[in-house]
Amino acid sequence: MALPNYPSPAIKQGWVRAIVFFIVYLGTYFLVSALGGVVWALQQAPGATTDLLHNRSFNILLLLVNGLVSIGLAFIFRRFIDRRSIRSMGFGWKGRQRSAWAGFVLGIIILGVGSLLLYFTQHIDWVDTRLDMGAIGEGLGLFLLTALGEEIIFRGYVLNNLLDSMNKWTALVVVSLLFALVHLGNAGLNPVGILNLVAGGVLLSINYIFTRNLWFSIFFHFSWNFFQGVVLGYEVSGLDMQPIWHMERKGDDLLTGGAFGFEGSAVATGLLLMAIFLCLQRKWWDGAGLRQAQPDRNPSTGSG
Repeated sequence: MALPNYPSPAIKQGWVRAIVFFIVYLGTYFLVSALGGVVWALQQAPGATTDLLHNRSFNILLLLVNGLVSIGLAFIFRRFIDRRSIRSMGFGWKGRQRSAWAGFVLGIIILGVGSLLLYFTQHIDWVDTRLDMGAIGEGLGLFLLTALGEEIIFRGYVLNNLLDSMNKWTALVVVSLLFALVHLGNAGLNPVGILNLVAGGVLLSINYIFTRNLWFSIFFHFSWNFFQGVVLGYEVSGLDMQPIWHMERKGDDLLTGGAFGFEGSAVATGLLLMAIFLCLQRKWWDGAGLRQAQPDRNPSTGSG
């Protein structure tokens, strides 16, 4: 079937569009964060000392605001710079349910296996259980927006445009490094956490380079953050949540992840690498009927 006659992008090269967007995104992120910090500080009592990096309420509010602003920015670039539809970023749902739910389950499996290993080796323990529906609702909203925002930005826009200009494996490496870069300021980050952020970026991108579809990475990203922070009681990239199961870390931070959460754990490194290998096989998430299917169409190139 012939593709519609879309207008040419305002910027011809996909890699240039990706770089321009990423610079604007970073600038907007820091501007919103700075303005948010000023407004927050003005609301505090005179003379009060506020450590915004470790202030839970401020960081949650900032994540919500930046998430909404970033999604809006990506949509604006897609419509007026790429001159393509929002759907072409990878929102096609038909035939993608299997890979979406595979992403959701994979996040739970990695966290579950890793946590059981740490529990039975006495590196972590759960000391209390509290069912706070308000906290669960807060986590649902926050991590749904985070998953949508970061996947739209890094996979739906940046990786989508890089794939127009370069080999898919090069594009995968570039976007994974950029994904890690924007998390370098998170509280509690350790060297293992940096490695895991890169590995996580690779895992989130593998499905996209074959399908140009976002649902696998969105579902994985959400389940990873939600079950890590709201259910199991880890910090999430340094953010402390109000979990159902309250955790006590008893072992080496290299294994538990310390204040950064399971994402800073060497156990997570091994499991992420195993998951990357499995995803490269494609069979278990793509299904027999989808292995022969074409990727979601990308109008900028006339192909997936």
